[in-house]
Amino acid sequence: MDLPVQAPASGLNWEPQPEGHRILVTGAAGTVANLITSRLAESYELIGIDSAPIDNDDFVETHQADLDDDALLNRLVSEADYVLHFATGAGAGKDGLYAVDIDATNRILAAAIQYGTRRVVLASSNHAAGWHEREHLAGRSDGHVKPSDPPRPDGMYGAAKAYMEAVGRFACDASGLPVSVLRIGTMRANMTLQELIDSDELGYLGFGEFRQQRLKRTWLTGDDLVDILLEEFNAPEPYRLRFATSSPDQYEWDHSIYTGGS
Repeated sequence: MDLPVQAPASGLNWEPQPEGHRILVTGAAGTVANLITSRLAESYELIGIDSAPIDNDDFVETHQADLDDDALLNRLVSEADYVLHFATGAGAGKDGLYAVDIDATNRILAAAIQYGTRRVVLASSNHAAGWHEREHLAGRSDGHVKPSDPPRPDGMYGAAKAYMEAVGRFACDASGLPVSVLRIGTMRANMTLQELIDSDELGYLGFGEFRQQRLKRTWLTGDDLVDILLEEFNAPEPYRLRFATSSPDQYEWDHSIYTGGS
């Protein structure tokens, strides 16, 4: 099923299903999912899908499958109150980005509209607006970016995430489907913030004061992401776009919430 090419006149209008406690997580074998499932499982039934094996007892049901399995994906979305689309095809290059971040996003949103999913949460990235940081690194700006600013991707991954943000808003505007977009910061399993600062990861940030301050700004813990997700589940606005980090009180990434208005 494709998303409508015209707004509500297409007849594909969202009506919420009765409230339940079931969450579908794509990318369920990944770092982000594994950092949040223990708390979410206290209140929700978690269903996981990933192309890799899912070794996580917090899920009540798991599927090792690609997101191009329409019959399976539609069934899982139809049974979910909330969908967390955390999968990415970045590891497979442009073909993976198209398959997972673009095409699968389209189909998840279309199924969510059809089956009355109460909210879809899309995992975008700071890289959808990453050119601001590049200019900051070059000394040409102060790095400040608001979620309401036009996207400025810093590569193909960021461009795919910018598409995700745009098609999420389109699905919301066209049908009324509640959509939350999170520009997720820096998350690591089995590594503290200081260990990441001291490591050789993300070498493009350098190894001085800028690196330390940047990673302190963008670090996101699993607990803080769960708090953000619970806020999104209960949000009144149909469309919401925000940066998601554990340090909201900083200048560069404005943590206001863009709700789609002018």
